[in-house]
Amino acid sequence: MPDRQAYEASVADWPRLRAYAKRVARDTRKPQEGSISYTTTEYQTVEKERVRKSGPFGLFTRRELTSQQQPVTRRIGVVGGHWALDRRNYHIERNTRLRGGTHQEITYEQHTFLLLPDGALKHVVLWEEEVMHVERGVTSAFVKHSHSVVDVGDSQLRSFDFEKTYAEHGTHGRGTKTWGDREPGRRLLVHARGVGLSLALKRLL
Repeated sequence: MPDRQAYEASVADWPRLRAYAKRVARDTRKPQEGSISYTTTEYQTVEKERVRKSGPFGLFTRRELTSQQQPVTRRIGVVGGHWALDRRNYHIERNTRLRGGTHQEITYEQHTFLLLPDGALKHVVLWEEEVMHVERGVTSAFVKHSHSVVDVGDSQLRSFDFEKTYAEHGTHGRGTKTWGDREPGRRLLVHARGVGLSLALKRLL
């Protein structure tokens, strides 16, 4: 069984890891996965001119400016072709009871640790936030999407070095509920920092 104290005292050999990642990207024969992207909808205010008629037989006209919210859908590209090293997810649901109804916010996170064709190691997170507000029988809802892309660093290594576990806390529809496998488990799998990532890269060869 790996020594936890020795692991915590170890330091990841990043020059070796990055060189190995470039070699794997060059030598792997496994097909790349497709690009990662998502669709987002934004609302823009558009002004329109409206003609109003009044008086007998509509003889008088008056021009008025009105504004409307129009949806604009865009496709957001995050990364191109890649090899996935691991995937994780995490979700949090917050429920609030109001005097005249309820308010619910749910955040979905999708984590992908991946290797790019140039050998770069990236951590990609996609977020989807759902908000639903019910007050006096009237429901309003909207969905928001966003993402982040960062280099894999020391903080991400624990996801590879420790056992992958699923955790769930709380009850749907009440208070705060969380579920997913984003956080690494307690059982250490390797003897030094970065070895888990190295093994994940090796599986592509």
